[in-house]
Amino acid sequence: MAFERSCFFLFFFFLAIGLASSSPNHISYDALNAHMLGGRGLLEKFYVKNDCPVEFEKEDLSPLIGTCKGPYYNPLVCCNGFTQIACKYAELINNVENGCSNDLFFVLNKQGGYPNNLFAQICKGDKEGLPCDKAKTNKGRH
Repeated sequence: MAFERSCFFLFFFFLAIGLASSSPNHISYDALNAHMLGGRGLLEKFYVKNDCPVEFEKEDLSPLIGTCKGPYYNPLVCCNGFTQIACKYAELINNVENGCSNDLFFVLNKQGGYPNNLFAQICKGDKEGLPCDKAKTNKGRH
């Protein structure tokens, strides 16, 4: 009986650890590269089911588009701007099945003219992805 309780406790302990490690404190590398795996073209956007509740076209993308300019994309500036936007929606973006990561990159590429896969190439984080706890905001600066 005690052994069964111990196993039961260990199961829930490791389940909790697993859930905690997949928290939206990071933008996963899968999400950064998802648009390259099965990216949607303009026509495909009309035929593919999209479960993303965010309309990125209506979001304020100025922290990124206003500061991250080519032809040389400064990784510090661009990645900070990207995480300011993406980390607000980390849980949604990390779920590559709902289309949010594809939609975000589609809008960023359309409005900012960024090369495909730019942020996956220049933004480096840790083993889990891009950390969101270091995303700096420009609140109070105008």
